[in-house]
Formats: sequence, C-alpha cells, structure tokens
Amino acid sequence: MTATSDTPQHQHRRLRLREVADLDDTAFSDYLQDRFDNLVTAAIADAASYLRPAQHDLLHAPDRLHDLRDALTFAEGDLQVAVERMTYRRDPRAARTTRQLRQVRTARHQVHRETADLRRAEDRTREAAAVTPSTDTVTTARGWLAHAYPARFAQLLAQAHVAAGLPARPLAKDIFDTIEEGWADGHLTAPITPGVEHLLAKGVVAVRSTVADDARDQNNRDPALRHPLLQRRWNTALEELVSLTVPVARASSPSALGALPRDFSGLPEQDAFKILNARRFLVAIWQRRAEHTRLVHQYAGTVTERRRAAPDHDLRSQALDETLDRLVAEHPAAAARILARLRPYATADGRLEEDVFTPALRAQAKREVLADLAAIRRPDVVLPSAIAPRRGLAATAALAAR
Repeated sequence: MTATSDTPQHQHRRLRLREVADLDDTAFSDYLQDRFDNLVTAAIADAASYLRPAQHDLLHAPDRLHDLRDALTFAEGDLQVAVERMTYRRDPRAARTTRQLRQVRTARHQVHRETADLRRAEDRTREAAAVTPSTDTVTTARGWLAHAYPARFAQLLAQAHVAAGLPARPLAKDIFDTIEEGWADGHLTAPITPGVEHLLAKGVVAVRSTVADDARDQNNRDPALRHPLLQRRWNTALEELVSLTVPVARASSPSALGALPRDFSGLPEQDAFKILNARRFLVAIWQRRAEHTRLVHQYAGTVTERRRAAPDHDLRSQALDETLDRLVAEHPAAAARILARLRPYATADGRLEEDVFTPALRAQAKREVLADLAAIRRPDVVLPSAIAPRRGLAATAALAAR
C-alpha cells in the first residue's frame, strides 16, 4: 500500500481520502478495524481535516490512541519515501504529498501528546490504588543494584525465601524472563499452537525471515509471533532487521530515516529503488517494533497484576524488599552511584517520566552504569549519599558515611 494514494481499500474498492468522511459512524468504525492500511488512510484524512468531528473522536478514542500513533508513524515514513520517489522521478504529485507529510507530522506530534497524557492519567490511577510506581528513582536504582551484583543478590534472595518458608524463584533478569515465567506459572494462558511450536523450533535466520514477512504484509499478522514464549525471539529478530536494513536504506539512525544521500538523484533507477524499498521496509519494521513493545508491556503488566493477587505475594514482596535492603547496606557507594546517574532525569518528586527518560535512554544508562560498576568494584569508593533501605535507615546512613 502506498500511503500517498487516495485509494485505500474498503470492501471491494479503495476510498479516496475525502470519501472516508462519507462513511457513517458505524461503517467508519468497521472500516478502522478491517485493515491496517484503512487506519493509515483514516489517519491521513484526519490530519488533512477531512473527517467529521464524530469520526475524529472515534479515531482518537483512548483505546485506539496507540494504534493511531502506529498508523501515523507508518504514514509519516511511507509518505517521506513517496516524496523521495516522486522527486526522483520528477512526479508533479510530489508537492501535494509533501503537504500531506507535513500534516501527518503535525498530527503525530499531537497524538504523541495525547498518549503521554493518557499514560500519566493511568499512572495517577495506579498510584491512587496504592500500587508502587516502577518509575520511582529509588525503586529503579535498587533494581539496577541487583543486576550489578547478581550472584550476591540471588544468594540473599534465596536466604530470604527460605526464612519466609517460600519456594525459591529467581528474580527475572529482564522483561522477557517475566513473561516466560508468567506463562509457565499460568498467569498468561496462550496455548502452544502448531505455529508456535514451529517457530520455537526454528533457527535464528528462519525466525528473522518470518518476522520480515510479517512486517511486509501490514494488513496481516502472524499470530504465532504474538505468543508470550516468542517475544524474546521476535524482539531479537526486529533488532537484527533494523541493524541490517539501516545501511541499505541509507537511514540516519536506527530510529529515523533522515535525508537521502546527496548523490541520490543521479543514481541509476535500480540502485535508487533498492534504497527506497529498504527505507519503506524499515518503516514497516518500526511499526511492528512499536506493536511488539506494547504487547510485551501488556504481557508483563498482566503477569505483575496476577502475581499481586497470588496468596504468597505479600511474603515474596517482603522477602525481596529485605534482600534489596541488605544489598544496599553492603554496597552503599554503588547504590549512590546508580542514584546519581538517575537523578538528572527525575522530576522533583523523584519520578522518571518516560517522555524524558525514554526506554532507549533507560537501557543505555543501565548498560553504562553497570559497566562502570563492573570496572570499579572498589569497596572504598565513597559518593555523597546512598540509597536508604526502606528499613534500617540509620544503619545504612552510617555505612554510607564511612
């Protein structure tokens, strides 16, 4: 599908952008759910102010905002590639498509703000329900400290579990561990189908090929890839595809197309279209990566909620808290170093907002601080302050001051 075409599919023919507004509300709602390219077309029509107010509200409903952001992200990349192709071929439609691209970029920024507002509202709801926010700097720093000293943390946690009379369960190393353990514990009930078994048995290259095929066909999704046990492999394949495609697409980074090379207009058509096709494929991979990220967090959230409802939740939480307290008391300088690394990104009340401390920045900061601690490993390093345990504040403060 070329997003610049005025003819997305509905039933047996494609609708022009202006024709989308002629659909009544029921037909419009069905149209949005029918195919991904319909959603993309509706998003472009909305960006161009063609839609009726009721249609705009349906498109921007809270339960559709993330999908709308995906559609606008895809539309932006697809339109940019279309402009590049039209410019190369001196197509007179390039000016109109450039105008659409500007409109879509403006709409995407607006939807990004809307999704950020929605996330903040959801965070406030969780806080009102007394759920500890995972974006708290102290909570994050304590978790990173466990990753900095994994062997000692595992030993202390096992001791705490024994003391509480609980069967041992190691802390998940990453979000994929959480999902896989959650599935094994029955918190995620997705069955293992023949398609899932087939993908689990495949090698790395074969899985990557499946993921590439899934991305190329934006209107269809391979349900097996969405299984909890395949999220780690799906993530790896998406990252590999981005890494392999960026140089071919002459993209400026793994997350932005950027401008084409200066000599592009003089390239032979075969070489030029190899670059354009790679850029369009990269846009499709980004859409799937956004979808994958949301699914992973949805799975992890479900596991967390169901574990909270389990009878042993309070005992496990207490054992984990006591373990982290002991680890902070043993390594106050390292704890302080992590907290100091996080502090510049925190709000006044100590929260790490995703708009500022993005997932990519969080991952980079974590890698850097863990590498830093691994290189130092000196017990005599003293920093201004340490993370106080949730209990035993005075004792830890004394340790940190030594």
